Amino acid sequence: MTRLEQEVLCIINEVTETCYKGKLKVVVTEPKRDKCDSPCLELNDTIYELYLYFDRYYTPTILSYEGTEEEFKEFVRNEIKKNKYEKIHFYSITREPLVLDEEIDWDDE
Repeated sequence: MTRLEQEVLCIINEVTETCYKGKLKVVVTEPKRDKCDSPCLELNDTIYELYLYFDRYYTPTILSYEGTEEEFKEFVRNEIKKNKYEKIHFYSITREPLVLDEEIDWDDE
């Protein structure tokens, strides 16, 4: 886990007053100023994307922000408060093995 991911995890735990145990990932995209000839096409700031894998690995909740790292952390703090992620409940389902009729010992026969 990177330093930024650890800081975001601490923010989530602090704001929600819970212990987030799911997977999270922060993707940082730096501006590409050297590849852009036109000033109007340049990205001004770094893009931060926070992926929260609450219950499904293939469909995470994504929070995106363009700005500085400190502004991103404040954005995460505000979004977690606003959306009340601590109220999300998840349930796990376990499958029982299928029992065929031949395997059942019927007492009434």
